[in-house]
Amino acid sequence: MAPGLYELVVSATTDLLHVASTGERGANNAKVFGLDLRTLEVRSSIDLGTDAVFGLGLNDRTGTLFGTDTRGGRLLAIDLRSGTVKARIAEGEGAHIRQVVVDEARNRAFVSIYGHQDKPSAIWVVDTAANAVSGVIRQGLEGGITGLAFDPAGERLFATALSSNEIVEVSLANQGAVRRFASGGEGPINIAFSPAGGRLFCTNQKSGQLAVLEAASGQVVQRLDTGAGALGVTLSRDGALAYVANRGAGTVSVVDTRALAVTANLRTGTHPNTVAIDHRSGVAYVSNKARMAPRGQPPVADPEGDTVTMIRP
Repeated sequence: MAPGLYELVVSATTDLLHVASTGERGANNAKVFGLDLRTLEVRSSIDLGTDAVFGLGLNDRTGTLFGTDTRGGRLLAIDLRSGTVKARIAEGEGAHIRQVVVDEARNRAFVSIYGHQDKPSAIWVVDTAANAVSGVIRQGLEGGITGLAFDPAGERLFATALSSNEIVEVSLANQGAVRRFASGGEGPINIAFSPAGGRLFCTNQKSGQLAVLEAASGQVVQRLDTGAGALGVTLSRDGALAYVANRGAGTVSVVDTRALAVTANLRTGTHPNTVAIDHRSGVAYVSNKARMAPRGQPPVADPEGDTVTMIRP
């Protein structure tokens, strides 16, 4: 579809699937595309130029898309109605931004900052009405924070600590970590929380597994082999299904979260990255990255890469 596809989200405001494209290497032609939910045809295109975004979060109530500009260390706030960037939000310099999770009800966003070199991991709390960082959480976030899941009822976040193979519970009231426990595998990268079952679903990339854990105790309930490079995890609205994008295997696993069993492994594209669900129809959408050529070499022909796949329920 376009070079450098990363995360995607479904918007009821625009009735489109919005997909981040970092563009061609060195070309400064990053975009966010809006795709038709039924045909996957391109219906809109927002030019970002040098501001390439990788992760996406959405406040559908305000029609605002949030994108993580990892290279620039900024969070972009994009007005979907006008197709313009209305704010570039940052705290300090050189932050390695990874994921953004939006709290629509309280006009907030949470942004994970992966610690590297001499910079520690952190979580930004962003006031999305003012488009400004209102607080930075640093306490107890050792271990390379990557993925985030938000529990609004508990006013807490769960974060994956990639290098220490742990999950960190973060209290928003206390502005710091209150508990750490094993992720149930190696290389925890992303996480989802099911309020209905009180369970966590954590992709362990090095293990190629989805770990299911009790949020209250941190105990592992089940480990499910999904495929090499288990990366993205997304839950259906009722929490009955989990979709796991297995980057290395080139598949998306469909998991019955009640039976705790993999019911299907669907081949979608070269490197499945993220799954987004339209909660009105139950249709899931997958972004598939392409094989990368070595730096300085021409692009590799990859018809199954940089594509979007539709999975019907």
